[in-house]
Amino acid sequence: MKNILCFGDSNTWGYDVTTFDPALGSGQRMTFDVRWPGRVQNILGSDYRIIEDALNARTVMNQDPYFPHRLGIASLEVALDAHAPLDLVIIKLGVNELKHMFNLTAGMIAFGVEKLVMAAKNRYYNYPEPQILVIAPHPVSPNIYNNLFGFSFGPLAYEKSCEFGALYKDLATRHGCGFIDCADLNFSLNTLDGLHYSHEDHAKLADVVAEKVREMLEH
Repeated sequence: MKNILCFGDSNTWGYDVTTFDPALGSGQRMTFDVRWPGRVQNILGSDYRIIEDALNARTVMNQDPYFPHRLGIASLEVALDAHAPLDLVIIKLGVNELKHMFNLTAGMIAFGVEKLVMAAKNRYYNYPEPQILVIAPHPVSPNIYNNLFGFSFGPLAYEKSCEFGALYKDLATRHGCGFIDCADLNFSLNTLDGLHYSHEDHAKLADVVAEKVREMLEH
């Protein structure tokens, strides 16, 4: 059986913004069969085990004071240890670093993702290092700052997110990782916030990820 860790944020967790409750300040999670890691599990079947490790508001390298315990670099090191041995680690992060309070360039965000890749290449308990698949998040909506969670994102969030594809591809190539650019999939995104993926977006991503996993682990 091939063990695959899916390490990401709310768009890996399966946040469904259509269920957002203003009284709670949050929404519900899509079911396993709807969110992309679950769909990948169903496509690949019992020869593969998808391990989900995703959190809403998870960052790469920067601590969010409003959402503690969401620091990606710290969480990844725990996950790698807890779920060893792993055949493949899928890393899909970066959008939450677009928040205005971090004031980061797209290049700095990508450099943080590169640090995650380097951490994932560490060996645990003398097992071979896992292969790594880097997924560049889909660009956010051009008018995200006018939408539901727009108070967190400045007017430059869209432009920065459009740089993710080229930057992530470069780091993936340099480290011998697989790569997927969500921008190539033309997601619709949810119009409520211009940030979270729709059910259809999850289905699109799952099909591409499943194909890529087979390419990386069966050849």
